[in-house]
Amino acid sequence: MCTSIARTISFNAVMLEALRANRKTVTRRRLASGLPLNHAPDNYQFLAMENSVAQFQLCGPTASGGIELVMCPHGQPGDLLHVLEAPEIVLKISAVRAERLQSITEAEALAEGFAAIRSGTARQAFRTLIDAIYPSAWSRNEWVWVLEFERVQ
Repeated sequence: MCTSIARTISFNAVMLEALRANRKTVTRRRLASGLPLNHAPDNYQFLAMENSVAQFQLCGPTASGGIELVMCPHGQPGDLLHVLEAPEIVLKISAVRAERLQSITEAEALAEGFAAIRSGTARQAFRTLIDAIYPSAWSRNEWVWVLEFERVQ
């Protein structure tokens, strides 16, 4: 029998409001900054997820074909996330994957809790927030964890 693990997760005020309004069902979190994947994100290709471990293959002209394994620190499907700023909100992870930051679609940006604004799309609003938090992450197209979740009452 698998038991879920409870962890805490933090959200800024804008994303917390989207959670409270039930507009947010996914979050993207940057992979640890010290990983080789973040030093040269273009040199890695995502292969698969297995038991909350992402498998990446080193690729490119000088690649040796090595495999990099990275464990998701945020949990795996079935785990509970207690929202630090709102203890009444508990989230249950339904899926975990790794992807490049710029691969987010308009539909996924909406699921992140962003709405299209007068000056642009939900995807553009997502990028604006990412640029404010991690100034070089979008331009480098870094790898992120994608956590899909549902609220638990």
